[in-house]
Amino acid sequence: MARGILWIVLTVCALLVAGCSSVMRPPSAAAFMDSYEQDKPVVNMNGALYGGDLDNDNARSEEWVFDATGSVFWNKSFFSLGFGTQTVTPFTQLGIVSPYFGVTAWSSIYSPFNIANYMSDNFWKDVSLGAMVVEQIPVGNKVKIGVTEHFSRNGIEKYLSDAKEGFMAFSFPEPHPAFYREVGGGAFVSYKRESSTLAFEFRYGRDIDNRCNRFAVMIDFWGVATKEFIYDKEKEREKRIKLQRETKAAEERQKERDLESLEEYEKRQRDEEE
Repeated sequence: MARGILWIVLTVCALLVAGCSSVMRPPSAAAFMDSYEQDKPVVNMNGALYGGDLDNDNARSEEWVFDATGSVFWNKSFFSLGFGTQTVTPFTQLGIVSPYFGVTAWSSIYSPFNIANYMSDNFWKDVSLGAMVVEQIPVGNKVKIGVTEHFSRNGIEKYLSDAKEGFMAFSFPEPHPAFYREVGGGAFVSYKRESSTLAFEFRYGRDIDNRCNRFAVMIDFWGVATKEFIYDKEKEREKRIKLQRETKAAEERQKERDLESLEEYEKRQRDEEE
């Protein structure tokens, strides 16, 4: 319970600090699907590399080509809720998840410090959001393969210099978010290790506003460090040390028996010579 509260506090603090942008792209599907029936928070870290027609008229040399994302998921039965930051954009993600099928939606979150955003007439004009359908097939106990279909409103940052008036008034580039609608799909494969999981995701998206193609390659790494796992590893270590000690003691006893046998043999040899 205490660790759960700690995760919530840390997540809220991260959202407060990171809320300096409202642009994002679709988050990880593999990590969301793996949150099913996890009794502890699933902590995910991933990096994404983007390609395609990024130099369109609205985003020439302006669009990020790399994102680093950190997120935490909590699961209850078939429902999962997550919070995270994609580069400097805080977001929330929720949905229905099962071993074979999932539906998730996400949205960027304004920082509580950006009070002006809440007072604007058009609240949704500066929000990235979307929805995704995921189908997944387990292959054995360690490997999972899945496909995705998504529709999203993605964002990019355009840095413009606003004209300022007055003496010693300098103009600096400031972020002005621009958004576009995207429809697409992708695939992923994940491999489960003892206490962590590694996944590779590929995603294609069609920018229907600017009529261009976009691609994303994502590498995910997440894990669940439970007390039970730590206890089992410690017990395994103790058992291994005990076995090594017993093996060494058995070797010492065998040496002693061999030495005693050699001494008895030499004594019999001397008695026969006399």
